[in-house]
Amino acid sequence: MIQTLSIRPSKDLRTHYAAISAETKKNPVAITVNGREDTVILDHSQFMEQQLYIQDLESRLAVYTHLAQAADDVRLGRIQLAEEAFADIVNELKEHRA
Repeated sequence: MIQTLSIRPSKDLRTHYAAISAETKKNPVAITVNGREDTVILDHSQFMEQQLYIQDLESRLAVYTHLAQAADDVRLGRIQLAEEAFADIVNELKEHRA
């Protein structure tokens, strides 16, 4: 996803902000403090794209987790005929209404 990472000293934020901002349109910029990477600056659209990608991955993981649980239930014989399951649901609903 990230191809290159530019590295700039923190003092450049004060003196060359416009250039750093323009650079983030091409790739993220790592800001260093005392020679060590401290902060990464992303273009807003790149940040939002990453957030959507993470949300998509989390949603997929939730689905895969449910599918794995369902597969385990089948493998372990924890199954029920659909007619029986629906009858149980209808009975529970009737009990809650009463």
